[in-house]
Amino acid sequence: MKKGILYAILASVLWAIVNPFIKQGLSYDFTPMNFAGLRFTVVGIILFAYTWHGGMWREIVRHKRLFGNLILVNMFLGYTAFYFGVDFVSGAISSIVMGLTPLINVLLAHLLASDDRLNRYKVVSLLVSLAGLLLIVGTGSDGSPLDWRGIGGIVLLLASIVFQGYSAISVSEDKGKVDPIFLNAVQMFFGGLLIYGVGIATEGFAPFWAKPAGFYGSLGVLVFISVFAFSFWFMALRTEGTKVSDINMCRLINPVLGAVLSWIMLPGEYPHFSTVAGMAVIVSSLVIYFKGETLVGRWRLRHPHE
Repeated sequence: MKKGILYAILASVLWAIVNPFIKQGLSYDFTPMNFAGLRFTVVGIILFAYTWHGGMWREIVRHKRLFGNLILVNMFLGYTAFYFGVDFVSGAISSIVMGLTPLINVLLAHLLASDDRLNRYKVVSLLVSLAGLLLIVGTGSDGSPLDWRGIGGIVLLLASIVFQGYSAISVSEDKGKVDPIFLNAVQMFFGGLLIYGVGIATEGFAPFWAKPAGFYGSLGVLVFISVFAFSFWFMALRTEGTKVSDINMCRLINPVLGAVLSWIMLPGEYPHFSTVAGMAVIVSSLVIYFKGETLVGRWRLRHPHE
């Protein structure tokens, strides 16, 4: 297995377990943008303590386009659009839209990245994975037509996917220029402060002291995940010979592992035929994506006259 793919798998596994802890943290009378801003700023402080070095500010200025892209586009625009989008639509619709993240990012990589092109096996894999995602998240909602708020929420969620996909491509195109953990430190600290500012302006200030232990436990787990998951993700993007599309397909692990963890951790959550079938379909799509051409070649060698 390529080292870049391994890093992407590790990041995807960590990201798959964040939702229960986000829900737990918000349950302690805390607002979403305040919580996200606090979480990311703390992550940035921890990573700065680890990556602080002489000439750090000159390095940021020297690569100001890359850092500006990560802070403004990936963190600020991406996560602001995400949190407001989630607030505007139902859980079912947001799950469906965000489940499209790897598919949209693979298409973005095909259009924007210099050495990342689709082939017929990848196209088939994308279609198969879409079917699997729909089986897992389902299409259930209250059945009422979407109003302007719901439509706006879907547009914001799609925008967040595009913002973060574009940033991933820019990081991949600038391989080797900046340490990936330092990249994460800068984007988390300054991006977190911007998100925190938006949260205070739109939601009001939510005090984070004198909270129950469960709040700090949830925040601590999320900080731990962000420290390592984003660092692994940048390490994957900056590994030589690894394509953005290949890395993004690893994010299909999220709905699969997320469903399994929900069955284990959340009361009243049980496996259903559609979710298990969807998992099997997604696994098959990953096999098609990474090994489809090899498997077809082997089959043709064994059956040359068919």
